[in-house]
Amino acid sequence: MNPIYLFLIPLLASGLSWVAGKNGLVQKVLTCLVFAGSLGLLFTLQESGFANSTFSYPWIHSFGIYLALSVTPLNFWFLVLTAIVVFASQMYHSSLDEKNVRGDVMSFIFLLQFFLYGVFMAQDLMLFYFCYEASIIPIYFISSRYGSPAAERATLKFFLYTLAGSLLMLLGILFMYNSAGAHDFLFSSFSSDSFSDSVQGYLFLAFFIAFAIKMPLFPFHSWQADVYAESPVESTMLMSGILLKMGIFGMMAIVIPFFPQGLKDYGYIFIGLSAIGVIYGALIAMVQYDIRKVLAYSSLSHVGLIGTGLLAYSDVALEGVVLQMFAHGINIAGLFFISDIITRQTGTRDLDQMGGLTRSSFALSVLFFVFLLGSIAVPLTNGFPGEFKLLMGIFDYNIYLGLVCGSTVILSSVYMLRVFQKAMLGKETGNYLESLQGLGGFRTIGLSLLVFLVLLFGLFPGIISNISDSAVRTLLNAY
Repeated sequence: MNPIYLFLIPLLASGLSWVAGKNGLVQKVLTCLVFAGSLGLLFTLQESGFANSTFSYPWIHSFGIYLALSVTPLNFWFLVLTAIVVFASQMYHSSLDEKNVRGDVMSFIFLLQFFLYGVFMAQDLMLFYFCYEASIIPIYFISSRYGSPAAERATLKFFLYTLAGSLLMLLGILFMYNSAGAHDFLFSSFSSDSFSDSVQGYLFLAFFIAFAIKMPLFPFHSWQADVYAESPVESTMLMSGILLKMGIFGMMAIVIPFFPQGLKDYGYIFIGLSAIGVIYGALIAMVQYDIRKVLAYSSLSHVGLIGTGLLAYSDVALEGVVLQMFAHGINIAGLFFISDIITRQTGTRDLDQMGGLTRSSFALSVLFFVFLLGSIAVPLTNGFPGEFKLLMGIFDYNIYLGLVCGSTVILSSVYMLRVFQKAMLGKETGNYLESLQGLGGFRTIGLSLLVFLVLLFGLFPGIISNISDSAVRTLLNAY
């Protein structure tokens, strides 16, 4: 099965979605078809052992740039997560009142899916860079146009941060091309042997900073809280659930295999910064009263743990990175989904102005609690296997670093249970309970899918590991 079909499906859907406009039924049908088609193609390729999963065509031949795509064990779960988070965000948007369904938003989400597929499947550095950079465009328009009054400024800050990091990456790509004496930008034209130890150090710094801004890792995170809080929930679900995973993937696909000496020389600095982010994000989340900012800083803490595991560089830690990457995407998308429902019902994002929602919406409480359990890594939920393996790998690297990162088990429980207690339990602080509305059919479908995945991958994490293990071994061999 040719991966070009997977790549082009969301691009075609973006055009059709734009034409469909405010027709909510057509948008829902299109969303379901793209979701089913994407997963069908991906699992067909996986069942075939990824046979015939590569496509290559000269794109800008004079510069040696190829439209080179491949589905591999390394990118498989990133692609699956993209399809799931896009589906959930679109189900949320298309479940709004008919007059509020916007064809441009649905179209931009499909366009973002197209660019994300390009990032994860790219086998050409310039194609990777193009899709990586272009992915900010749909998010910028959705957030700045339909977010809060403060969203435009916050999104512009995100755009400028990302642009600065991407320019470093572009310079790094051009330096790789010249230093290796390559005639094209295909991944296969480069290896760690192409660069001296000192050059690997400079390239590591350039690429790592670009990816750290996108994830984001401490101290490159200052854009995150405002963008997550002020953007529409569809945009926030996409940014937190999948967009930041481009940085994780870039580390695994480019930095680790091509610059292992740079990782040895400078990795310990950024391991320390990532570990600081684990504590910093958790402590700031504990004192926030805006429900969406609590989730934003919780994401910073969880991604800091992933970043520490990435750079600790062991088989157990890298297995944990893949598991936790997937779990975090599911959990944080679900939590932002729930938070926006709560915000719309109560008319506020202030936790002190909420309370008592369980008495009128028990189903919402159950769904919220499942995502909460996954987020704090309770056994039998999807957050536990990845966090357990990450901490094992970090403890093997450095016991003191492991103790610092291990505090996330306690701290995440504190701030997440605080959110649940203030929003769902206690007494009503307003007059909103009598006017509460049901979840609605399509919102329920989107949330139920995410809840099912929280439990499925908590009970059977081997579903992910069985596919990703070969990619992890390949990365370790490159070190």
